[in-house]
Amino acid sequence: MSIDELLSGDQLVLIAEKENKSNLNGLCDLLFGFTDLLSLMLIFLPLYSKPVDGYIYSVSLIEYVDNEIWIRMTYWGLFIALTIIGIVNILMVNFKFEKGKKVITFLSVGLSIITVLYLAIAREPYAVTVAFLLLLIKEGLLYKRAMDGR
Repeated sequence: MSIDELLSGDQLVLIAEKENKSNLNGLCDLLFGFTDLLSLMLIFLPLYSKPVDGYIYSVSLIEYVDNEIWIRMTYWGLFIALTIIGIVNILMVNFKFEKGKKVITFLSVGLSIITVLYLAIAREPYAVTVAFLLLLIKEGLLYKRAMDGR
């Protein structure tokens, strides 16, 4: 029996579709990790208000000064945690480690939601906008992966 007989046209198409879905899911997972890495923008972009002599200036988190140190520490903790989760996600995709992918995805989305809510409560409109856009990108990637997995 020849290889052509073993792999009929239908079977070959099914194998190609399965490989295509696997590659697309891997790409979505990689983009998901890079989206978490983009949370570094929340540290370095001038998204926070700093009142000086009756004027309000936009400053980065590095230059941001608030009366309450716990507010700044919470910002730093959230953004660094998102960055670490992004690095872990990218490493998991790179080394094809599938075991903890759902946990990392859950942590990433949950921490992003907490970040958006915290920034909204702290009344940082520019930072909350960036964090919300990153969350929407993540949700879009999750939706794409779910639709391809059907």
